[in-house]
Amino acid sequence: MITSKKELRFYIMADRIMNGLSARRNIRERLGLFTPPHFKIINTLRYMRITCYYKGKKNLSCIDRIRGAWSSYMYGKLSLRLGFSIGCNVFGYGLVIPHYGTIVVNDEVKVGNFCVLHTSTCIGGNDKIIGNGLYLATGAKIIGHLILGDGVSVAANSLVNKSAGSHLLLTGNPAIIKNRDYPFWWERDGEKYAQRVLAVENLRKQMNLII
Repeated sequence: MITSKKELRFYIMADRIMNGLSARRNIRERLGLFTPPHFKIINTLRYMRITCYYKGKKNLSCIDRIRGAWSSYMYGKLSLRLGFSIGCNVFGYGLVIPHYGTIVVNDEVKVGNFCVLHTSTCIGGNDKIIGNGLYLATGAKIIGHLILGDGVSVAANSLVNKSAGSHLLLTGNPAIIKNRDYPFWWERDGEKYAQRVLAVENLRKQMNLII
C-alpha cells in the first residue's frame, strides 16, 4: 500500500493530523519528553506505517532490512502494550484511534482512508473490502466475507456479518440498516474533524500524490 518514502511521510503526517497533532514531530517528541497516553498511539501508528513500507519494498539493502526488522519489532512491542493486533497493511491514510485498548484487525482486510477504531473493536477473517470513512464504535465487530461501501458507521456492540452499501448507520446483533444517507463521521462529529480531513487532502495535493 505504501510504495515510496514520499508516500510513507504522507501517511505518517496524515495519521498525526487526524489524531489532533501537528503534521511533523517537534523537539519534545523526538527527545521523548512528550509522553501522554495518546502519544503512544501515534508512535505505534508511525511504526505501523514504516513496517508496511519496508515489507512492500523490493530489492532491500542491508540497511533496509535492519530498519524494517527494527520497525516491525517496535510495532509489535508497542501494539502488545496498547492491546492492538492490527495488520500493518490494512488501513488507508488518516487512521484515528482515540484510546488504547483491545483492537483486533486481520491483516488480510483492506480498509480505506479516514477510519476510526474505538476500543474493543474487531474486524475478523479475511476477504473484506471496506471503503473510506469507516467508524467503529466501542465493541463493534465486522466478521465474514463481505464488502462495505464508504461512510459506514457501526454502532456500539453491533455485529456486521453481511455486505452493505455506502453512507449507512448499522446497529444491532446482527446489524441492520438503522439510517440511510448517513453522513461521514467527520461531518457528524464536529467542525474540527472536517478541518482535519481538509488539511490532510490539501497536504496530499501539495505533495502531488495520487493514492
